[in-house]
Amino acid sequence: MISYLSLKHAHAGLAYLSVTLFAVRAALSYARPAALQHKLLRIAPHAIDSVLLAAGVTLALWAGYAPHTQPWLLAKLLALPLYIVLGYVGLKKLHGSPWRAVVLALALIVPFYMMAVAKTKLPWPF
Repeated sequence: MISYLSLKHAHAGLAYLSVTLFAVRAALSYARPAALQHKLLRIAPHAIDSVLLAAGVTLALWAGYAPHTQPWLLAKLLALPLYIVLGYVGLKKLHGSPWRAVVLALALIVPFYMMAVAKTKLPWPF
């Protein structure tokens, strides 16, 4: 059976991998948009993010954390849909718009906020 610490490290590694892959996809959406249609770039983000979410839920359950008792966890859970929506809009809906770069930059900021929250256990870590 996997240990809590091993799962925590896997979760953190998956988070960094997810954000890196999103940044690569955002850059490709400008430099080589057709490359985004590659099967690996269409499937890998969903697989990585699914395992990332499952690891996060498992960690919270194992540690006995609940969003209604841990404000930092609630902050992360509220930031997650924001990240998803900004990423979706930036990659799929704003082609040719001057707002696209702004939305993609905001989408990249959100997971760094989530990581800071995770490290400090504070809903406002700055």
